[in-house]
Amino acid sequence: MVTLVVSLVTLAGGRAEGSQLSVQVDAARRQYMAQEYEQVIRLLTPVAQSPIATIAEKVDTFELLGLSYLILGDRDRARDAFENLLSLDPGHVLRDPTESPKLKQFFEKVKESFVPGYQAHEPVSLEHAAPNGPVAGRTAEFAASIVRGAGMVRETLLLWRRAGLLRYRSVRMRGRDGRLLGRFLLPRDASSYQLEYYLEARDATGNTVGRVGSPERPLTVRVSGAPAERRFYQTWWFWTAVGVAAAGAITIGVVAGTAEKAPTGNLRPGKVQLE
Repeated sequence: MVTLVVSLVTLAGGRAEGSQLSVQVDAARRQYMAQEYEQVIRLLTPVAQSPIATIAEKVDTFELLGLSYLILGDRDRARDAFENLLSLDPGHVLRDPTESPKLKQFFEKVKESFVPGYQAHEPVSLEHAAPNGPVAGRTAEFAASIVRGAGMVRETLLLWRRAGLLRYRSVRMRGRDGRLLGRFLLPRDASSYQLEYYLEARDATGNTVGRVGSPERPLTVRVSGAPAERRFYQTWWFWTAVGVAAAGAITIGVVAGTAEKAPTGNLRPGKVQLE
């Protein structure tokens, strides 16, 4: 019993610490927007070293650390942070809100040297609008547009999963002139659920050159539960057909019964001439 209590306390403490790490990452992001880069490093160094930080927290942490170190002129530590980031997500696309060309160029060079086969490229940007009112058991359509760098893109994938699952499924998006559409049949369920997904543009070597969302930070959309299926005996046409068949059976029965009980005639066979 004592061991069980200690284990529960440890788990509760782990959840609390994990929650605190998310708070620190959010605080660091606000400090970055306020250009307080030394504060960003102070807040995120413990997160980078934490054994219980999630992959999403680690990715955000190393990205902000790399940007902050680079802005402060420490290129070696910036490179280390970006390499740690890319070891977790080789397809990561820089999400610097300032969109500084110098920061982007540095990150691209680190990625080129760290990720096999990757080549630095012109920026690739995707736009996407979430599907409207998807329903479980029906086909959902996801539209996207390549608004910049279409020449670098060989294929664009829609990767999706039900919330709570680990593995993403992929659908190749198709279209022309940078306008793309991906469609697939949503898992059927009578209850509503959350769908997680992201879009990924890849070059001729299969490396990621553009994203909307990410594996660690997917987009989400609520899928409404499938309407209850009506059995054939619950439909109007079934009972209409039953009614017609029953009426026909009654008519046949009446005719048959009348024929059986009809009195015999008293006229002898012969010819009748009408004038």
